[in-house]
Amino acid sequence: MTDYLAAFLLGLVSSGHCMGMCGGLMLAAGLNASKPIIAIGYNIGRLGTYMTLGISFGALAGLLPEQFLPVLKILSASLLLLTALYLLELSTIVNRIEIIGKPLWSLAQKPARRLLPVNKLSTSIALGFLWGLIPCGLVYTALAFSLSQTSATSAAVSMFSFGLGTFPSMLGASLLASRVRPWLINPWFKKTFALMLAVFAMVTLIPLTN
Repeated sequence: MTDYLAAFLLGLVSSGHCMGMCGGLMLAAGLNASKPIIAIGYNIGRLGTYMTLGISFGALAGLLPEQFLPVLKILSASLLLLTALYLLELSTIVNRIEIIGKPLWSLAQKPARRLLPVNKLSTSIALGFLWGLIPCGLVYTALAFSLSQTSATSAAVSMFSFGLGTFPSMLGASLLASRVRPWLINPWFKKTFALMLAVFAMVTLIPLTN
């Protein structure tokens, strides 16, 4: 449960980054306040992407020898710490790892464009699923964290928790942008959750010291 809470908080603190990366795309696609159900469908599609990635990576982690588990724990804890530093504006390494997903995103862009303009729920869900592949260092951090669960089901729940954490910002980007953005970018908000992520990173490493 602690791991899922950490994944949810990681999604929540990704809010400012999510709004900057995807908010403009959502508005350009017509996912605005006049079409709330369309905006919700888009976010359901994103959740589907994250869970699919979680299942895939979790299944892969489950195939690894048990001795690799400490390595996965260290990797996930390190990325949580780097995210905390990113929120404190002390490091941009998390952003730099976005290059990993660029080839996959380049393949997804063409079918995504064919779905525009968005005028029905099914289209918005499909578009959200494709846009969930946008290169994002924070998504990759969540995936690395889900790998430490070492099972497809647990990894899927972890990524679902992460996706839920991003819901307030992404729905707010299209429905309540002027009201949501100020508190999402508040320095105290970032500092508080940076500290919480650092604590979760330490908790992740505790089993390795026993």
